[in-house]
Amino acid sequence: MKNFSFVLFVLFLLCPVCVTLGKTLPDQFNNKDVRGWIILSDDMNAAIQTIKAAKEYDINQLQLSHEIIHDLREIKTEKVCAQVNELVNLAHSEEINEVLLWDHSLYDIDYYPERFRTGPGGTIDLDNTEFWEWLKDDYRQMLDRVSEADGLVLTFIETGAYAERQFSKKMKSSEEKLAAVVNAISDVLIGERKKKLYIRTFAYSEEEYKGTTGCIEYLKYDEVILMMKETPHDFFLTHPDNYYIQKMDRPVIVEFDLGNEYSGQGVVANTWPEHVMKRWNSYIHCPNVTGYVARTDRYGNTSIVTLLMLSNCTP
Repeated sequence: MKNFSFVLFVLFLLCPVCVTLGKTLPDQFNNKDVRGWIILSDDMNAAIQTIKAAKEYDINQLQLSHEIIHDLREIKTEKVCAQVNELVNLAHSEEINEVLLWDHSLYDIDYYPERFRTGPGGTIDLDNTEFWEWLKDDYRQMLDRVSEADGLVLTFIETGAYAERQFSKKMKSSEEKLAAVVNAISDVLIGERKKKLYIRTFAYSEEEYKGTTGCIEYLKYDEVILMMKETPHDFFLTHPDNYYIQKMDRPVIVEFDLGNEYSGQGVVANTWPEHVMKRWNSYIHCPNVTGYVARTDRYGNTSIVTLLMLSNCTP
């Protein structure tokens, strides 16, 4: 009985967190196009349980990230490829319509053939059209290995090779260089494959957000959707709401962290569901906000969705 009481205590705290962004919300909270979860851990048992629980919470988007796949290039490894395809197929069988893979581009500079690194200091010459054709073909080959995935979530800022640090005479600004990377990937993903592309936009200062906004102005495809964190910096409880979200003239989904990357993680996953609800209430009425996505774990066997399934037990 003592153990069961403890389970009830944990569930009392966990359940509001898990369903805060789920099926028990009022209708105005559920009428958004995207209701998503992000799985970070490569613990397959936890990932499978999370996916199988998604239908109960009306989840229609799943993102696979971090330890499952952080960069799309990891799909070239057979183990990663098999694991990703297994989870993608399972999610589709559980009626999750949109399954996305995380990516970060540009990758480390050494990933790209030396023949393209002819700029000052061994930088990539972005004016070389052959480089862009090579990049697109690389994406075609990688996407062929995960053909059932519905798209990518692309981080294009603060990545390995920093596109804005590469060489170009034609592109005069960092914003143009960043947009060139997104546009090249979009040509393959949206233009050729008719799949979805979400780009993660975050920054740590007003000036950096101006750069992000400037980059968006150079994007070729209206279909590109933004994904922005609930806070303007990172997932700190003390940070304000991300007021930059409503400034974006493009559809946005809001990324929440229920795994508490910067808030401490213990036996009890979360004790502030009201805080999550308050954050979401700040964005729910923004006309450009089309949904949310929430991290459900923080590596290992930390899935709060897995723990929530204890609610099915009886005394």
